Amino acid sequence: MDILVVGCGKVGSEIARDLAGEDEVDSVIAADASSENLKRLRSVEKIHTLRLDISQKSKVQKEMRRVDLVCGALPGRLGFRVMTAAVEAGRDLVDISYTPENPFRLHRKALDKEIVLVPQCGVAPGLSNMFVGDAMRRLGKIRSVRIFVGGLPRKPVPPLNYRIVFSLEDVINEYSRPVHIIRNGQQKQVEPLTGRGILTFPGVGRLEYFLTDGLGSLTRSFPRVHEMSELTLRYPGHAEMMDTLRVLGFFDRRKIQVDGVEIEPRRLSLALLKDAMTLGSPEDLLAMRVEVDGGFGKRVVYQVLDYYDGRREVSAMS
Repeated sequence: MDILVVGCGKVGSEIARDLAGEDEVDSVIAADASSENLKRLRSVEKIHTLRLDISQKSKVQKEMRRVDLVCGALPGRLGFRVMTAAVEAGRDLVDISYTPENPFRLHRKALDKEIVLVPQCGVAPGLSNMFVGDAMRRLGKIRSVRIFVGGLPRKPVPPLNYRIVFSLEDVINEYSRPVHIIRNGQQKQVEPLTGRGILTFPGVGRLEYFLTDGLGSLTRSFPRVHEMSELTLRYPGHAEMMDTLRVLGFFDRRKIQVDGVEIEPRRLSLALLKDAMTLGSPEDLLAMRVEVDGGFGKRVVYQVLDYYDGRREVSAMS
C-alpha cells in the first residue's frame, strides 16, 4: 500500500513515521509546503518527501492518484481543500483536521466516487468517537456522553499555563466557535468556554473543564441521546483568561482601524499569544476521559493518560 500524507507539521510528521513502520505499507509520500518540516523525514526508511502547495489543485490531485490512501494533517482552514481534492481524485481519505466547512457536504460525491472519506479523525473528535462507538456496542443503548480531553504541558508556565502542541489557529478556533451539544434530547448551540467545572484527573490532579465544539460527527451518528458534550481540560484559570479575550473581541475577524491602520484583532492576538503559548518545556501529556451512560445503571468509562516521548521527542498529542 502506498500512502500520501498531506501536511507534515508536529502531528503529520509522526503520522508519516508511524505509517512507514507498518509492514503492509510499501511507501509513504510526505508532502508539505515547508522544506523545514520535510527535512526531519528525509532519512526515514520508506518515506519520500515532496514539496507541495495545497493551492496547486491539479498537482495535488496528480499525487493523490499515485497512491492508495490519502491522510490529511493540515490546519483546519486548509483541511476541506484536501478532502475535496481527494474526493475528486477518487481516493480514500482519513483527515484529522476540524474544518469550518461541514465535511458532510462531500458525502454524496464520495458515494458517487465509491470512496471512503473519514473526516475529523484526530484525538477528539476521532479517538473519542471510537470510544463512544465501542460503548454503544457494549451497552446496546446510549443515554448520555461526556468527553473530557486536553493536551497539557507537564510543567505549566504562567500566566496562561498552556503550551500549544498543534496549530495555534486551531486552538483559538476552539475558544471562539459556537459549540454543538445535545441537551435534554435537543441539539443546541451554546457559547464556547462556558459550562466550567473542576475535575480531578488521576495522575495529573485538579483540572478545569469547559465546553468546546469537539463532538464532530457524533451528534449525527447518535442524534437520539439525551445529553452529549465535549469538554476541554486545562489547568485552572486558563478558561477565564481566554473567555475575557474572546468577549472583548480579541478573537474577532472583523477588521478595525487603529491610527489609520486596518487591523484584524484575531491575527494580532495570534501573533501575541504565540510567544506566551510556547513558553517552557515541550514535554506534554494527553488526558482523556469518556463517560458513557446507557441508562438502568449501565455505564462505561474510558480513560487515557499519555506522555511526551522524550527519546523520540514526540508530543503526547501526536
